Amino acid sequence: MRKLSSFVLIGNPENRRVRFFQEALQDAGREPALVIPYLDVLNDICILDEVLAKACTVRIESPGENFEVEKRILALGGLENALALEDERGRIYHPRLWFQGFSQLMTSIAQRAGKVDWFNHPADIVSMFNKPLCKQLLQAYTLPACPVFSCYDEFFAFVEKQQASRFFIKLNSSSSASGVVAYEYNKSNGREQAYSTVEVVHGMNGMNGTHGTNGERFYNSLKVKKYTARDTIRTVLDFLFAQGALTERWIPKASHEGSSYDLRVMGIAGKRRHAIARLSRGPMTNLHLGNQRCAVDELELSSVTWKDIDTLVENTMQAFPLSLYAGLDILLPRDGQPPVLLEANAFGDLLPNLLHDAENTYLAEINAVLRRQAGEHAEH
Repeated sequence: MRKLSSFVLIGNPENRRVRFFQEALQDAGREPALVIPYLDVLNDICILDEVLAKACTVRIESPGENFEVEKRILALGGLENALALEDERGRIYHPRLWFQGFSQLMTSIAQRAGKVDWFNHPADIVSMFNKPLCKQLLQAYTLPACPVFSCYDEFFAFVEKQQASRFFIKLNSSSSASGVVAYEYNKSNGREQAYSTVEVVHGMNGMNGTHGTNGERFYNSLKVKKYTARDTIRTVLDFLFAQGALTERWIPKASHEGSSYDLRVMGIAGKRRHAIARLSRGPMTNLHLGNQRCAVDELELSSVTWKDIDTLVENTMQAFPLSLYAGLDILLPRDGQPPVLLEANAFGDLLPNLLHDAENTYLAEINAVLRRQAGEHAEH
């Protein structure tokens, strides 16, 4: 008989996500989780096999917001001299190699863990990060993908032949609107414009990080940029396509009080739980870009729409059978078509002060795990 035991958390100890989870464990009447720092795993300081062999329940948190961790993941992904990189706020460093390193890290953790009870399984975490794979797994519920482009010229040749003239371009494995472009082409006058979180800094030399063909560096900006010069748009898109990016048609979102919006919905144990609307007067709704949260009750959505959302959540979570939760970005098309899945986020539960049935996201996940374990315990 498998006993119910304490929690182990792999994360960055200083991060607020870890603090929120520990607070939720206290609220659930549980002892604090044993925190294994990513740096200890990446530096082989922690004998992960032995620690996880004694664990019952393992949670993997986001490795973000720690540059030492980022460098070691880049090194794992094959970047030479990764440990010599300098921390520049907002700098986009080799997202393709980062994802390779992150995938290897998750695979290693899964292999060394053996049989434990996961919040989210490492393999599912990797799959959720992989936007093209997610689209393949969930093609019935997402926007159709456009062809894969290697450069701006290929993309523009495609755009010129399409009836639609508005597209989103996204890095294959990014989060928090990193490396996202909302692109528009006016066929009547041949003009282009692009809205993006990517900021280009020209005239940089050396090999310390990712550069464009002319020595540009690329940064994530908290202010969405509007580009109208073709050369700049070409520079940004060439960078994104070289790193690996997918392209989707830009579908007008539903609107509320003069702003467009989409939904961040928590799927926990296969069901819809917490939900919040993200309002924006621009093409990107991410809250860290200064957009507004809106309670979903204010949208006055119909029962039919909520039923469609529930079905979408349930079908999406079935694609990740080894995982408990995901933060799902859901688009409600302005023309009244059924809801569409934009992304599944393995670390999408950072929604402070948002409650559902008097539980925040972390407490809801903990209680769902405890219920699952209690059921398995009773069966044996």
